[in-house]
Amino acid sequence: MADKADVTTYTVKQAMAAKVGDHIEIAVEAEDGTKLKLKGTPEQLDALVGDLEVILDEDDAKAEAAE
Repeated sequence: MADKADVTTYTVKQAMAAKVGDHIEIAVEAEDGTKLKLKGTPEQLDALVGDLEVILDEDDAKAEAAE
């Protein structure tokens, strides 16, 4: 991955995904109007989904523990 100094952070306004041929595309619009499209293999995006599930499950567990 690029050095952190070379990375621009955007806040997502909306995002959608679609299967196109043999790959998956994620279209993202940032709050500042920047639009980008990510293309990846199903395996790459499956790994990303797994990472997101772990993060969200941890957040849910922390919220439940705080109740």
